[in-house]
Amino acid sequence: MRFYKDVLKLKLEKKLDIPNDYGYLFHIAKDMKLWIGKHSEVKGKSKEPVRIIHNLYTDEVEKWYKQVKKARCKILCKPQLTPFATKDDPCYVSTFLDPENNCWQFMGLLNSK
Repeated sequence: MRFYKDVLKLKLEKKLDIPNDYGYLFHIAKDMKLWIGKHSEVKGKSKEPVRIIHNLYTDEVEKWYKQVKKARCKILCKPQLTPFATKDDPCYVSTFLDPENNCWQFMGLLNSK
């Protein structure tokens, strides 16, 4: 929870904390929320980190790359143009693993400036 709140700066909206279960609801945008919770059948860090890749779209890929690098996340891909980038849509990507070995990507503009 601290990683999502403190590093990714997601706003914690609700916390479920009952015996043998927990979960966190984060507010992302007006009509979008992210629920992260425990599942009784899953233990430890992800054994196949890139099986599912979560994408976060932003106008500041480089800023967020620096943020997760500073938090000592494992970086799989520094900011670079995606294979589908065009002159009119210069889409960048940066890939990292969170503390539980889940794979995330920032995608979008390199900088908002």
